[in-house]
Amino acid sequence: MSYNSEDYFLSNEFKAVLKRFKEAEADGMYAMLDADEYADVAEYYYNAGNVNYALQILDTALSVYPGSVAPLLFKARIALLDENDMQTAEMYTEQIEDKTDLDYYYMKAELLLYEKRAGEADKYLEDRYGEVDDDDRDYFAIDAAALFLDYEDIGKAEKWLKRSEYTDSLEYKEQEARIMLGRGNYEKSQELYNELIDKNPYSTQYWNSLASSQFFNNKIEESIQSSEYSIAINPKNVSALLNKANGLYNLGNYKEALKYYLKYNELCPDDEYGEMLIGFCYLLFENYEESIRHFEKAEALSSPNSPNLVDIYRDWAFALCRLGRKDECISLLDKTARLDCDHNEMLAYWGSLLLGTGYVDEAKEYFMRAMQGSGNSPDIFMKIASMVYESGDVVTAYKMFTLFFESNEEFTDGHAYFAACCYDLGKKREFLKNLRKAAMFNPDETRFVLGKLFPKGMKPEDYYDYMRHKMTGK
Repeated sequence: MSYNSEDYFLSNEFKAVLKRFKEAEADGMYAMLDADEYADVAEYYYNAGNVNYALQILDTALSVYPGSVAPLLFKARIALLDENDMQTAEMYTEQIEDKTDLDYYYMKAELLLYEKRAGEADKYLEDRYGEVDDDDRDYFAIDAAALFLDYEDIGKAEKWLKRSEYTDSLEYKEQEARIMLGRGNYEKSQELYNELIDKNPYSTQYWNSLASSQFFNNKIEESIQSSEYSIAINPKNVSALLNKANGLYNLGNYKEALKYYLKYNELCPDDEYGEMLIGFCYLLFENYEESIRHFEKAEALSSPNSPNLVDIYRDWAFALCRLGRKDECISLLDKTARLDCDHNEMLAYWGSLLLGTGYVDEAKEYFMRAMQGSGNSPDIFMKIASMVYESGDVVTAYKMFTLFFESNEEFTDGHAYFAACCYDLGKKREFLKNLRKAAMFNPDETRFVLGKLFPKGMKPEDYYDYMRHKMTGK
């Protein structure tokens, strides 16, 4: 959560503000700063992980400037985004004295967006737009677009951005780049971010955004390089450290990735995400005890409705199963019952964990519960069969796929897993038959499941011809 870019905190302008703050704090002359400057200093310490001190600074600001916009809005967003406390966020928002301030409008809209009431947020801003001075309308539209982008509503963001005539401004181009990124137009987003970097080459924010776009475009080496430029500007830039770590992880360089996840964790010790990622790395190193320790910390830092909890519990359970701690593994399933996820799919996953560690009877029970709960869904059956294969029981998986496709010939997923079974069992003809369907219907799945069999860089659509020639000479 941030109002300012990290670049602002490296500027001489902010350094002067911070110096005056320290002098004011030492002398008790708190009126030396205005309310906005207090909010900036609070954000600086907040970003450094010192949340309690940041809140103390905001309270000081409000004792000097009661009802001021910036400190109250910052407290509202902390309540909303860090504590998931909608009521407290609303309380701080309504304490703002100037209810014509544009930032007050944005906060009111954000409260609606947080509750997934995007239509109402849009209408609220539409109503306020008519009240905004003509000179402010272009930037009002850009800021409204940015707000909707924060909540991944690309359509409304695009609508608002089109209202602004400041098309050559950095602010406009940044939101345009974000929209392109959200629409999956990675090349255009990178073009725009490069334009922004040309105008401000020392912006860590622009370098980090470029790195993200490159990552999603599968330009992993370029993404890492962009992250390194950002780190060179500010070695403590947490977004850059995280981007580089994710890039290294994607390339399979888990040892180096862990180094950067740990650096990120040092700077953001209260972030569940960092602890979770460290746990993932230790899992890959088969250091299960250490991975469990970090998953436990990640859970403790998570809010009850955190979307990360599904992944945390899933991989935590995997580590427990590998250590033979079956009962503890199963107890985690109870915790997933309250999460927003596909519970039948979760039951199937738990079954695969138990199967992979030799608990066959227990695994069957979970598979049956998943099938019953889903109304014998073909999708769930396919997931179970795939998980059975990944657990190492190739023969059982082969029988399941054979049975499934006999009565579900139209089903397009799963052929890559079926092909993998056939390959492992030496069933050449069946392998080629399913490979052909896999490459045709689901190239991404084919690449994921069977990619190790093919030359690096080969397109999935060419896999079948390659393997047919290799196996038959034709």
